[in-house]
Amino acid sequence: MNSLERVLAALAGTPQPRPPFTLTLSLYGARLTGCPLTEYYLLPERYAEGQEAVMDLCSPDILFSPFALTLEARAFGSELKFLPDNPPNIRRPAVRSADDFLRLPLPDAESHPSLLYLRESVRHLAGKLNGKTPICGILTAPVDLPAIIMGIDMWIEAILFSPEKAAAILDMAQAHFVGMANALLADGASFIGLTTVFSNPLIMFPKMIDTVILPALARAFREVKGPIVFHHGGNPMLPYLERYLSLPNVAAFAVDHRDSLPEARDILGPDRLLLGNLNGLTLPRLPGEKVLENVDRILDDRKDDPCFIFSTSAADVPWDTPPELIQAISGRIRGFAKGV
Repeated sequence: MNSLERVLAALAGTPQPRPPFTLTLSLYGARLTGCPLTEYYLLPERYAEGQEAVMDLCSPDILFSPFALTLEARAFGSELKFLPDNPPNIRRPAVRSADDFLRLPLPDAESHPSLLYLRESVRHLAGKLNGKTPICGILTAPVDLPAIIMGIDMWIEAILFSPEKAAAILDMAQAHFVGMANALLADGASFIGLTTVFSNPLIMFPKMIDTVILPALARAFREVKGPIVFHHGGNPMLPYLERYLSLPNVAAFAVDHRDSLPEARDILGPDRLLLGNLNGLTLPRLPGEKVLENVDRILDDRKDDPCFIFSTSAADVPWDTPPELIQAISGRIRGFAKGV
């Protein structure tokens, strides 16, 4: 059974000896190949080489397109700063008001260098994997995109005090998201993964989530021509998980490491795909024995759950995580047998 078959079996709820697994190693490929991040996040062939190195290291069942949401903001005019051991961050937002946002042109997915980089990275990976390993195309949720283009404070202010302008901004963000999502799927991505920070009540008022955010997500998701993985965005998901279930085209939910997997399964029901929930950000700071204890705990907890994919939570696994630990995690999962 290859990785694609294993993931499809989990999606269908077909029991198998061990769960599929993935670790968020988008960034880590640069460490494995020694590629400067100014090249890694600029040249799609360098990114694909890094992901080939990830496959050689631990052979995950899912690979990722570049987990660099700021590249989308760059396409709208935001200025980036490149860091030595992290994806690029925002140095300066493109605009600082709703009015200025609405004057921005939508970047062209066929010509803008940052968007072409994201697309070409998927094409390079798809060509190398020959359909045997799924690719998750990473994008910014349309409700989050304005925050990295105009700043979090200005986006919240627009939602609260300028609802008509916020609605027009969401229309623009939706057009960009849908265009990019369908382009990545056509380029070879198997599904779209997106963090959804502004759908979480720790960030946004529940009333605004119900009346503005979730309807906007529903409109956007409905136009995507493939499955979506709804990612927790760095916050616990359980308090609002039930409200996300009606969103169209969402095939799976990736929960936070603080979320209870049994409780998440109770909310999702038996047939919805669940991903989680090893805390990837702490891997370089914990003793290896403790990490593997956490791996064993998750595997044992989900041993009777055929609709489960083991994964790290949060963003990229940190640069300084020892490769030997990543191999040990992979080995522990591969050695796990449910007795199916």
